[in-house]
Amino acid sequence: MLALLAEVIQKPLLPESELPRLKKDAVRKMTIELSQPRNVARQHFAQLLYPDHPYGRLYPTEAMVNGYSIQEVRNFYATNFGAARTHVYVAGNFDTAVMGKAVADAFRDWGRNAEPRIDLPTPRSGRAFDLTDKPGAVQSTLYLGLPVLDPSNPDYIPFLVMDSLLGGSFSSRITSNIRENKGYTYSPFSTVSTHYRAAYWVEAADVTTNVTGPSLKEIFYEINRLKNEPPSPAELKGIQEYMSGIFVLQNSSRQGIINQLNFVDFHGLGDQYLQTYVQKVNAVTSEQVSAMAKKYLAAEQMKIVVVGDREKIAAQVKPYETGETGSD
Repeated sequence: MLALLAEVIQKPLLPESELPRLKKDAVRKMTIELSQPRNVARQHFAQLLYPDHPYGRLYPTEAMVNGYSIQEVRNFYATNFGAARTHVYVAGNFDTAVMGKAVADAFRDWGRNAEPRIDLPTPRSGRAFDLTDKPGAVQSTLYLGLPVLDPSNPDYIPFLVMDSLLGGSFSSRITSNIRENKGYTYSPFSTVSTHYRAAYWVEAADVTTNVTGPSLKEIFYEINRLKNEPPSPAELKGIQEYMSGIFVLQNSSRQGIINQLNFVDFHGLGDQYLQTYVQKVNAVTSEQVSAMAKKYLAAEQMKIVVVGDREKIAAQVKPYETGETGSD
C-alpha cells in the first residue's frame, strides 16, 4: 500500500482529459457555496482582515479557474510538492521498525524541491465594516472578530479557554444570551481560526432580521462583561471539563491523532504540547480568562460583516460602522 501511495504522490499523471470536468465541478461548487450567506460573510471577513494577502482570498474568480492550463497545473505540482515540505504520518497497529523502513524505501528517491515561501500577513488594524445586501432575507448573517495570537504564543491555551467560555461552546455566555435567553438565533458560535503564524477570533451567528442590531449589541455586551466579570469557579470548571473531553474525543481515532500531529508540526509546538494540553487547560484561572479578553478582544479593532436585507437592517447596524459603539 505504501509503495502504491508513494507512486501516486511522486509520479501523478495529472491527465489533461480530466481538466474540463474538474474546472466545471470547481465553478459549480463555488457558485453553490457563494449563494450561502455564511460563506459570503466569511469571504468578506477574510478580505477585511487580510486585504493584500492570500489569506484574504478564499475563493478564486470563475475566470481564474477556467484560465488554468494543464501545464500550469503540472508546473505547480512539480514546484511545490516534494520531500522538503512533506510530513509522513502513520497511525495504527504496526511494527515501528518495519514501517519506518517501508516509508524510507518508498520515498527515498523523491526530490526535495523548493523550500516553502513564507509570506506572513499584516492584518488591517482598526474597525472595518461591511454590509452585503440580500433582499428579502429573513435572517442576517453576522461575522464579528479580529486578528489575535497564533498557537505558538504562550497565551494560546488560556485564550482557547476564554473563547470556549465566551462563545465557543453550547453553554457559553454569548450562546446563553442570544440563543437561550433572547431567542435571536439558533446556532451562534465563536472560534479561533489558525493559519501559519497568524490567527483570528470570530463570533458568527444567523439572527432574525429585526434583531440584527440588538444581536450585535448583546455580543459586544458579553465581550465587555467578560473583561470585567471573571467566571465563577463552577462556570470555569464546566468549560475546562468540556475542553478536556473534546480533546480526548479528538484523539480517539487514527485520523484524529494524525490531525493533532499535523497541527503540532505546522505550528512548531513541540512534543510537549499534546502531552500537557489538558493539564494546561485545567490550570487556567478565572483571572486569566478575563485577562485574555482584555488583552486581545479590543472592541474598537473589530471587523464586522453583515449579510442581510439592507432596507430592513441598515439603520440597525449604522452605529457599528465606526469603532465607537461596542467600545470597552
